[in-house]
Amino acid sequence: MEVILMENYPSLGFIGDIVKVKPGFARNLLVPKGIAVVANKGNVDFINHRQKALEIKKAEAQKEAQAFKAKLDGFTLTIEHAAGENDKLFGSVTTQQIHEALKENGFDIDRKLIRVEAPIKTLGEHEIAIKLHHDVAATMIVKVEADGPVAVKKEAPKAAPAPVQDEKAEESAE
Repeated sequence: MEVILMENYPSLGFIGDIVKVKPGFARNLLVPKGIAVVANKGNVDFINHRQKALEIKKAEAQKEAQAFKAKLDGFTLTIEHAAGENDKLFGSVTTQQIHEALKENGFDIDRKLIRVEAPIKTLGEHEIAIKLHHDVAATMIVKVEADGPVAVKKEAPKAAPAPVQDEKAEESAE
């Protein structure tokens, strides 16, 4: 099913784009929330008529994205996470954690815009991208630090094996 996007939707496209989606996705989410309209002849003609207004709206969105990019580029975000030996994390730093940390620092962006190429599983600095607009992406640094002392894996002392009793010795003792 083809729909015309009335708002930017990160995984699909931007305002005015005609995209192909599954019918249930369009029927249950995009159309009821006003994010998109069905791409029939009447709506396509209407969008073509409103194309100038859409171009202005796209230009404004791109200008806002450029301004936001200027703030985010080079920004270093510090996240504390539980870590073990060899600077390995217990689990990984997720986009949800990055989103919450950005929100605490005054950057309110959609979590879906955060692009992490590979899971962050070690301490140190990692570069991530935030796709703000079709043509605009910001790059920032996520610095992962250990929260508290680094856990060191200790091996339990090995117990001596229990002596094996001979069954014949038990029978003769009785």
